[in-house]
Amino acid sequence: MAEKTFINNTEATLQITIFVREGELPFNQDGTVSFSLNPGQTLVVPYGDDINIFLNGIIIFTISEGDLFSSVQFVTVQSSELDDLLNTNSVITITKVQTEYVISGSN
Repeated sequence: MAEKTFINNTEATLQITIFVREGELPFNQDGTVSFSLNPGQTLVVPYGDDINIFLNGIIIFTISEGDLFSSVQFVTVQSSELDDLLNTNSVITITKVQTEYVISGSN
């Protein structure tokens, strides 16, 4: 089973759904994993299996300080910026920049 570490560097509770890719091609879906990430929380999230180790997309949703934020991002081709971010990093960090929740990756 694959896994990624998610870090919430914001003051909001985030509802996150990750989309698991079936095989290597971005247009094939193998399911989703949904979880909550509290402010300041770090969480290791298992997904997929030994064959399906790639992610195809991410949804981030929160209602915080009177605002609703929702972001949907999907990979459409291999080696895109989002594909590289989701699939070449073991740690995904979410940080708030003004009114946006920005994802970044590291190892």
